[in-house]
Amino acid sequence: MKSTKLSTLLLTAIATLLVSQFAFAGQAAIPPNKTLATTAIQAVQTTGKPVPVVPTSTLKVRASARPVVWLTKTQLLTKSKPAGKPAGSPASEPWFCDWNGGSFLAYCPYGVETAYGTNKIAGANGGAGMTIAIVDAYGYASAEANFAQFNSDMGLPACTSASGCFTSINLSPYDGSGSGWDLESMLDIEYAHAMAPNAKIVYVQAYDSSYDGLGAAVETAAAQAGVVVVSNSWSGGTASAYDFYWNQPLPLLFAAGDYSSWPEQGFAGYPCDASSPGTNVTCLGGTSLYTTSSLVRTSEVGWSGSGGGCADGSLGDDPEYIPWWQGNNGSGICGAYHASPDIAAIADPGTPVAVYINNPYWTPGYYGVGGTSVATPVTAGLLADIDAAFVSFGKPVIASLTPSLYQAATSSYNYYFYDVTSGNNGYPAGFQFDLVTGLGNLTGKDAGSRFFGLTPASPGGGGGGGGY
Repeated sequence: MKSTKLSTLLLTAIATLLVSQFAFAGQAAIPPNKTLATTAIQAVQTTGKPVPVVPTSTLKVRASARPVVWLTKTQLLTKSKPAGKPAGSPASEPWFCDWNGGSFLAYCPYGVETAYGTNKIAGANGGAGMTIAIVDAYGYASAEANFAQFNSDMGLPACTSASGCFTSINLSPYDGSGSGWDLESMLDIEYAHAMAPNAKIVYVQAYDSSYDGLGAAVETAAAQAGVVVVSNSWSGGTASAYDFYWNQPLPLLFAAGDYSSWPEQGFAGYPCDASSPGTNVTCLGGTSLYTTSSLVRTSEVGWSGSGGGCADGSLGDDPEYIPWWQGNNGSGICGAYHASPDIAAIADPGTPVAVYINNPYWTPGYYGVGGTSVATPVTAGLLADIDAAFVSFGKPVIASLTPSLYQAATSSYNYYFYDVTSGNNGYPAGFQFDLVTGLGNLTGKDAGSRFFGLTPASPGGGGGGGGY
């Protein structure tokens, strides 16, 4: 234990030293805008409509990103009330969770986990033995305390630094409270844990929101012992010069964007448009998730804000050609160019999740939150569950996710994926692969199957499940 903590401290010190060079290497640091939380809260309260907490207008330099998180409901009550809770749901979940008395307000951990069936993955044990890394910009010292309150309210296992479950690595001199990155951080931590409640969490806070800052944080996260996936709920203008940061030996999940299709938003979402050899990027589009009052999924619809498009260079970005792993899936939509996203999950602010936050810029309590920022940590937790199942069967964890997804779709699409065939982000959702939801929603219990789960893919390879 001592040697592990020492290694973490050494890596943190080295990373902090490296990222601190940004302000001295010709690139000015990007300080947080601490007015954005107040602006978003006021906008929702005034209009009653969802808003992005950090709008695209904040991307003042091209080589930077923004969290793709939307605020839709403010100051949800935190006290539990009886009446109308779904059968089997945790008694400690607050009254507003999932369905209450015939009305839906916001999904909570039990609702998302049940709708996606992560509690039905044989051998997963809530992601036990796995570690999920979260990367966001700027320091947020209240994260662990906020996380503890969320776990207590939602009836989830505690995950603390004292127990070794939660690790915070702060590479930033800035406090991100009020910037929107604080809300993003809590969303990511809380819902990765919701989907994999027995997995450990490593929370890495980047120096700033530049690609250099975030890229160095991704490198730091990927280097931590036991990490099996890195969740990145942010996107920005394309900048292929930074592709080298995403050359990591484990899956890197990224949000595909939240201003509709790339032509609609006016730029290709980065790094989701990247397909350079060696990158290990999987991009998440967004859906509207609908369930019965007992939390059985009835449908998913492509969210109108889901990012997606063709990396063909038409928006001033560098063209990225179709990677070998897209194969027969997606290859026709964008011609010779890379198509995005890869898969999708819950994101629509109209079917939000409840996120707890407490700092001077947010009234303590729960907020309704959406955006492809939700899809990313939800999928990170799902992947940790699948990895834990594989390890319990004596198999290795998934080192390269995206090629395996496309191989699975070629082998037996209906087994591995829930096809999202309706919805529109400027492009229509449709049969199997589309530019709103990619291949659709990954079916965890089948992707994590002992005998027919996801398998490694290689150029020219075929086949589907059946072990490693």
